[in-house]
Amino acid sequence: MIRGVSRRWAGWLAGSACFLALASTATAADQDTLLRLHWLSGCWQQEGAERGTVEIWSKPVAGSMLGLSRSVRGGEMVAYEFMRIEASAEGVIHFTAQPDGQAATAFELSHLDDREVVFNNPEHDFPQRITYMNEGVRQLIAVLEGPTRVGEKRIEIPMSRVSCQ
Repeated sequence: MIRGVSRRWAGWLAGSACFLALASTATAADQDTLLRLHWLSGCWQQEGAERGTVEIWSKPVAGSMLGLSRSVRGGEMVAYEFMRIEASAEGVIHFTAQPDGQAATAFELSHLDDREVVFNNPEHDFPQRITYMNEGVRQLIAVLEGPTRVGEKRIEIPMSRVSCQ
């Protein structure tokens, strides 16, 4: 027994210490998973799009990555999106997107390797699957896939790394 602590409280403290040790292990695993996405961080210009059409991702820090995108046509911003990749309280990695001020939608990590990450949400209308493919140090392809009223749709968005200015 810990000096000055009843048996009941000593048991609770020991159980809490075990829980915190397990929780910190899960957090370390989540952070390791996000560190594998280091290749996504940086600034990416959509190929063939007007200057200023970019997607920007922070480095993985504190179990999260933050992203934003902006689409420009005719010198005007026509769309934007706030994004994040992070672990839920249950330890599941999610990509959460919030386009043009709409409600946020979460997609669960289903695949990750050194060149590709895939997130899925079969309950969402479109897209239901979001993939980022690392095509080398300077190339990235984002792929949006899922059903539409007229059948399956796949949108590939090739991007090139640019200076973050």
